[in-house]
Amino acid sequence: MAITATRIDDYFTRYAATLTNFDAGAWAKLWAEPGVVVDDAASLVAESREALVQGLSMSFPLHKRLGFAAAGHEVLDITLVTEKLALVHVRFAFRDAEGARLSEITSYYLLRDNGFGLQTAVCIETDAAEKTRELATARGIELPG
Repeated sequence: MAITATRIDDYFTRYAATLTNFDAGAWAKLWAEPGVVVDDAASLVAESREALVQGLSMSFPLHKRLGFAAAGHEVLDITLVTEKLALVHVRFAFRDAEGARLSEITSYYLLRDNGFGLQTAVCIETDAAEKTRELATARGIELPG
């Protein structure tokens, strides 16, 4: 099956739902193994689903303290790299329990169609750390390190 804008949007709808539900297990299933996250400071490789679950689960307490209650997405651009790879620029918006926008981040996702669905092979974070720091400062929450 071809990689289409509809399939990509469906994928990120499921992805955002896993963040909204704080469901690290469902989120990890949306990733290829190994999963790679790259930003200006580091490259992180999660070799297994268990490592993916552990990594995301560790962020949940902070996300809850920051007031995250819902995540949504907007696909900004899609580049079909090959028949099975797509580079997707996406914006995630995070809202509190009343629906007010708390923060938004933009990232690039290299999605691979493994024949059973799309999975993230690589995520390139562009502003997640900066936006998290900004929100934490605005809410009077001190971040480690």
